[in-house]
Amino acid sequence: MSSQIARVNIVANKLSVKEIIKQIEDQTDYLFVYSNEKVDLSHRVSLNASDISVINVLNRIFENSDIGYAMEGNNILLMKKEAIRQQKGKVLKGAVKDQSGEPVIGANVVVKGTTNGTVTDVDGNFTLEVSNTDVLLVSFIGYMTREIPVKDRNILNINLIEDTKSLDEVVVVGYGTQKKVNLTGAVNVISNEDFENRQASTVSQLLQGAAPGFNFDIGSQDGFEPGATMNISIRGMGSLNGGSPYVVIDGFPGDLNNLNPEDIESVSVLKDAAASAIYGARAPYGVILVTTKKGKKNEKVSVSYTGNLIVKTAQKLPESLDSYTWTRILNEAGDNMGGHPFSNETIDRVIAYQKGDFEYIKNSIPDWPEGATIFGAMPEGNVWNNANLNYANTDWWDIYFGNSVNQKHDISLHGGTDKVSYYFSAGYMDDSSVLNYGTDYFKRMNTLGKISVAITDWWDFGYETRFAKKIREKPNMTNEGDYSFLYRHISRNYPITPLYDGFGNYMFESHIPSMQAGTDKQDDIDFWNNFRMELRPLKGWKINADFAYNVYNQEISEVEKYIYTYDINNQPYENGISIPNNLTRKKYIKKYWTTNIYTSYDFDINEEHNFTILAGMQFERGDESWVQGYKTDLISEKVPSFPTATGDALLAEALAHNATESYFARLNYNYKEKYLFEANVRYDGSYVFRNGKRWGTFPSFSVGWNLYNESFWENIEPYVNTLKVRASWGQLGNQNISPYSDLELIPISADKLNWIFNYGSTRPVGYTSGPNLVNRNLTWETATTTNVGMDLSFLNNRLSATVDWFERRTIDMVGPSQAMPGVLGTGVPKENNSTLRTRGWEISLNWKHALENGLSYNLGISLYDYKSVVTKYFNPTGTLSTWYEGAEVGDIWGYTVNDLFRSQEDLDSYLSKVDMTHIAANWNTGDLKYEDINHDGKVNNGTNTIGNHGDLSVIGNDQPHYQYTINGGVSYKGFDFSMLWRGVAKKDMYFYRGSNIYWGFMGGWWESCLTPEHLDYFRDQPGSKYSGLYEGDANINTDAYWPRPYLNNTEEAKNKNHANTRYLQNAAYLRLQNVQLGYSFPRSIASKMHLEKLRIYFSGENLLTFSKLPNGIDPVAPVGFPTGGEFFGTAGSGRLTYGADRIYSIGLTVTY
Repeated sequence: MSSQIARVNIVANKLSVKEIIKQIEDQTDYLFVYSNEKVDLSHRVSLNASDISVINVLNRIFENSDIGYAMEGNNILLMKKEAIRQQKGKVLKGAVKDQSGEPVIGANVVVKGTTNGTVTDVDGNFTLEVSNTDVLLVSFIGYMTREIPVKDRNILNINLIEDTKSLDEVVVVGYGTQKKVNLTGAVNVISNEDFENRQASTVSQLLQGAAPGFNFDIGSQDGFEPGATMNISIRGMGSLNGGSPYVVIDGFPGDLNNLNPEDIESVSVLKDAAASAIYGARAPYGVILVTTKKGKKNEKVSVSYTGNLIVKTAQKLPESLDSYTWTRILNEAGDNMGGHPFSNETIDRVIAYQKGDFEYIKNSIPDWPEGATIFGAMPEGNVWNNANLNYANTDWWDIYFGNSVNQKHDISLHGGTDKVSYYFSAGYMDDSSVLNYGTDYFKRMNTLGKISVAITDWWDFGYETRFAKKIREKPNMTNEGDYSFLYRHISRNYPITPLYDGFGNYMFESHIPSMQAGTDKQDDIDFWNNFRMELRPLKGWKINADFAYNVYNQEISEVEKYIYTYDINNQPYENGISIPNNLTRKKYIKKYWTTNIYTSYDFDINEEHNFTILAGMQFERGDESWVQGYKTDLISEKVPSFPTATGDALLAEALAHNATESYFARLNYNYKEKYLFEANVRYDGSYVFRNGKRWGTFPSFSVGWNLYNESFWENIEPYVNTLKVRASWGQLGNQNISPYSDLELIPISADKLNWIFNYGSTRPVGYTSGPNLVNRNLTWETATTTNVGMDLSFLNNRLSATVDWFERRTIDMVGPSQAMPGVLGTGVPKENNSTLRTRGWEISLNWKHALENGLSYNLGISLYDYKSVVTKYFNPTGTLSTWYEGAEVGDIWGYTVNDLFRSQEDLDSYLSKVDMTHIAANWNTGDLKYEDINHDGKVNNGTNTIGNHGDLSVIGNDQPHYQYTINGGVSYKGFDFSMLWRGVAKKDMYFYRGSNIYWGFMGGWWESCLTPEHLDYFRDQPGSKYSGLYEGDANINTDAYWPRPYLNNTEEAKNKNHANTRYLQNAAYLRLQNVQLGYSFPRSIASKMHLEKLRIYFSGENLLTFSKLPNGIDPVAPVGFPTGGEFFGTAGSGRLTYGADRIYSIGLTVTY
């Protein structure tokens, strides 16, 4: 506890200084160290003050005395002032400030090698008698110690930089804390500074790049929609059956994305089994421990407010082609097979439209509707054309995407007395999309309340309540797939289609009527009540009992409305794609209870052998219910409800229950903080397994050696300040299988009640099928992790480094079992028969330094990689369409393609030697030239097995490799600047034919998404005014990158559906994840406004991305890419999603 934070209440009426010191020791963590023979504390002082800092008390009781003091950690050293004046030279005056220019109160300023020293006052100032040859040691808790030569200076301004790697740092671990110096597991700590003033709608987005070993991918097929969450994994894939880190918030499991980032104090990432084992089966793939902010005892009341104005813009979108170029090159693709989709008359109108010659257009259309004044749409019979007769020139990316303005507000109040501490906060944020049409937003409201009461000196009680409400509303678009198809729909909009028909109504093909025909609205409420009690019967002995109750309520309302289109007489009619208007309501409720009871005992033997023993138990129970109702034919679309719907109704319901019971223990030992040992064991029982298989025992062991505490290190210390080596081994269980797998369940058809007399007599009679088979030996998956690491620092701890190597073997994974004959009539149960091995490494380097002129700076770099390999899997045929032994997670199988067929001679020669009928029956110049790599005279996939894969080979891997982050910051006289870069050095990606943004030309002109990047396609015929990119021979381009385009799905498939080396993409990237520039006003200015702190800042997210992927493809966002085997070509596979927006924010922080 720092002296500028520690505050006490002193009541002294002519008490001795020794008695006053006793009052300070009773109210704080400080211990006074002095010699009774040399320091006389008998003189009496009168002092009555409340809520006074310790430093002020010391200055007043030692005023006009011969006693001086110095602070070393939590020790306050008392000595004679004459004893510390060992040399007289001159009087040096100075000031000690932190990185933001604020005074550091109570900092120690000592002449190196002597006891001559002092501490800074409330303004950070000090005075000391020194000589020119002296060197000052300036130190304070939580800051890096500085050595400063006096030289001929009489005034010194000293800046201290925070030491986040301090060996005395306390790290939150499972069921307690540990000094960082004594940690033997792989743990990363993320402070609240990593979240401060950053703008993202969820915490999972903010964690990107925060620690090595973190892996992220977008958690929704809708891409970076408002409120998007990220899927997080630690050190790669843990199991083929899925698995994510266990998230613990203030001691209880929770959802990261329901938190307000402003409430987070720190995040501990437990990455190996030694660190995670105390959580047993809940944490086989790591733990994310979140500690929220709280009040502190003897802290004055403080109120803080942070407000942000946020502007979002779209990342770099695809560039549209003008409609004249678009129609001509699609006609050329039609010439290759399928005929012209656009007539000469249509293209003439396209040309006229771009010239603004609307009179020509009107004269060329004999049935132009009377009163229609907007051109671009073509009348066809009684309606407007919905396909290839229109002639507008529309940039749909520009039409759909714009900017959005959002806001975020947070306020908190905290403080405490000697008995009570408290923290209360509230936050609000909105996050609307950059779409110009439709309702599309996310909102979150949070409150957090904490209070801790010291009932007695040995009994504490705490209560926490946490509330989060999230609202997500977006276009329904069920008539055209759903919202996840929106980005694909926009990409397929034709530039010849106008936004409006002749009367100013939205064209149906714009998809805007669909976006306005109903919304999906989801309301989530997450409410926690947590109770804590701690007893301390004896010194070092703690007994803790925690209880939490959580209610999670989710309500979803989906409204689908009729879609109306207008005819050429400006009259509405129901579009053929429209479905009956309807309402769906879903309600999900989860109730969760958990209790932790644990005790710990700290003791030492001869102050050399230090022990901590912990043992406890955890009980969990959860109940879930889900009900859904559906009804069609709404009487009023404006007030949708079941009573006002007259059509068919459907109802569904589901119930679930879960429970676990666990017992755990931990032993920590260290000898003089040199030799470290930790052992954990957890005994878990889970409801998902049958009796006899429900319990599992999961141990872990870890050791460490702090070499710098050895006597021989004195000669090495000037070069390497600290060095710790550590190793760990442990096992953790995984219960991530379907519940009730131990029960023989009988499926019942939806028409099960139709046998009742006169009930649903026109419907089929219900039926049941045979019960599923049960594997009575099904049990835990087990993840065994080995970790070897090293932590070291150099150059007076300015440079620190951490290196880790790890291996995780997940055995007894649930996988497929022996196939059974179809006459069995039911499914075959799975077995514990698979194994996955993941190996990897992590390196991080951090540099921090403060210069004498007040400038401080820091730079951090991390690099990590991993590889997961399936070492055991039941796949007797070795088919490539599923996992097989030796498969590396992320492998892409494909053909080797080095070139196109550039000439007819080249094509004929190759086909005479190589049979490619497995790929396609018809071949033309400009098609892909598949290589016969096994030289058997044909190109095929053999039997599509690992033993006979023909000309297939592993051509790439879609997992991110060599992930890295670069972060840095500079501060000077109140100004601060920071940045965070995040990247992947190696990642492959193959886009299957559903990815029209990548391929451009598709099997139908209506599916194509053509941009300037697609114009380098194969052309071997002259062009004309109506076909081809250029007229005449200038159109010929046989040295092209893209193959010959076709408007035919069969022909198009041969060039796109088969993964190949030519179009395997480099998906490596580097992104400027965050940048900040801020200014903290000096306290002298802030105090004039009665403020403790005043800061303004600018923050930006995702401002720059360097990638070789085409515009419009975010390297983080793509989803839906199949892996394994050779053919995955369906229209939906490889569908791309919307990428991360650029976010600009200006903010203000004030503290009273």
